[in-house]
Amino acid sequence: MHKLNIFKKFICFLLLYTIFISNSSTFYVFAEETTINTQVTDEDLNQTENNLSDPLELVAQSAVLIDAKTGVVIYDKNKDQKSFPASTTKVLTALLTIENTQKTDILTHSHNAVFNIEPGSSHIGMRENEQITIEQALHGVLLASANEVCMALAEHISGSVDEFVKLMNERAKEIGAKNTNFVNPHGFHNENHYTTSYDMALIMKEAIKNEDFINYISTPTYKIPKTNIVDEERILNNSNKLILKTSPYYYEYCVGGKTGFTNEAGNTLVTYAKKDNIELIAVVMKDEGFKVYDDTKKLFEYGFSCYEEKEILVKDTYKNKASVVQNFKDQKIPLGDVYLTPKANVSAYLPNTIDLAKVEKVENIPNPATAPINIGDKVGTLDFVYEGNVITSVDLVSEDKIDIIDEKKLETKEKLKSLLKITLTILKYALIAVIAFFVILFTSAFIVRNIIKYRRAKRRRYRYGTKKLKPMKKNNRR
Repeated sequence: MHKLNIFKKFICFLLLYTIFISNSSTFYVFAEETTINTQVTDEDLNQTENNLSDPLELVAQSAVLIDAKTGVVIYDKNKDQKSFPASTTKVLTALLTIENTQKTDILTHSHNAVFNIEPGSSHIGMRENEQITIEQALHGVLLASANEVCMALAEHISGSVDEFVKLMNERAKEIGAKNTNFVNPHGFHNENHYTTSYDMALIMKEAIKNEDFINYISTPTYKIPKTNIVDEERILNNSNKLILKTSPYYYEYCVGGKTGFTNEAGNTLVTYAKKDNIELIAVVMKDEGFKVYDDTKKLFEYGFSCYEEKEILVKDTYKNKASVVQNFKDQKIPLGDVYLTPKANVSAYLPNTIDLAKVEKVENIPNPATAPINIGDKVGTLDFVYEGNVITSVDLVSEDKIDIIDEKKLETKEKLKSLLKITLTILKYALIAVIAFFVILFTSAFIVRNIIKYRRAKRRRYRYGTKKLKPMKKNNRR
């Protein structure tokens, strides 16, 4: 009985020990897994690096900020990622309209333009056969994002929407948009209608070269008066809250832009801003609601803060030369060379992200230059190119003077030259004639001499050879 109790105690101790060890092991494993899970993974490191490389922490999935004058990229977040542009497409539609029409031209809305826009499209209620001017139409496109007006403009310019879309894609490629394909003039969603934030920035850069375009996008409110069909005016409010002083999103340096939205594209915005001599273009795509304005302001503030004056070239460190000619009739008379130097030292306000070591010098010097040239005259230019963009230029001026020759002297010289040429031509042909005469003379003499020799030899053969000469017949005279 005593042994049985001892055995029971041993079994209990063994069980308790086993449970204790098992629990300790379980705790240990749990602690080990916790340690592993709390370690920084490669994915976490990549995310940290991305956060550090994107100090702005934009909500937009794609964004870019460029210098509006040079095209230099200042900020990039997936700038080449294909995105749906929504109504920012209308920037290109407006540009093509400005380039191919007059502001006073009359635009008539066809049945197709009014009734063949997709359900849910933004519009300003234009009627079939209703007429407005191109200037009024462009306000409708850029302020109120009117899709039916875009359709009418497409038909007015190209005869059909399809032909206008071809024009859009051709123009986009000319501008440098390499990852863009448009299928309509207004941006309503289509899987084959896409662009990138960088391409849209290039299109906007081209558009703002036109003062009329800038005037349209910077207009807060516009009224279209009554038309041939509608007997009341239409009031158009700019959808871009960055230019509206009453909006909490107002940004004092914003000149204007174009908004866009579809469910698939999210919120998109293309904007132009100017502060002192710095001009910027910001594009955000696939953004969320009013964050589109916050992201755009972040881009502009970042861009304006990172500019500084940089010295690019000291004039005394560069010298070149150009050959100079004088145009006279159809000739180019060489007059010599002139040495060229930059007009001044070169500096410019540039983003501090630019590596000056990568700036290339591109010479634009005529070959040859045309006289007269005085000391200090502009002969060519020197462009400074960064990543394919001209960031600034300087005139190349002459250090020498070359006058033109008096045309009377050139006329006299030309006459003498012409006379000499004629004389030389005559002498040449005379010499050829003399040579030909002597060649013929000597050839004839040679032939005659050989004929004479042949005849003499023939007579000798008859006289001394085997053949006898026939006796001459005697004349019997009576």
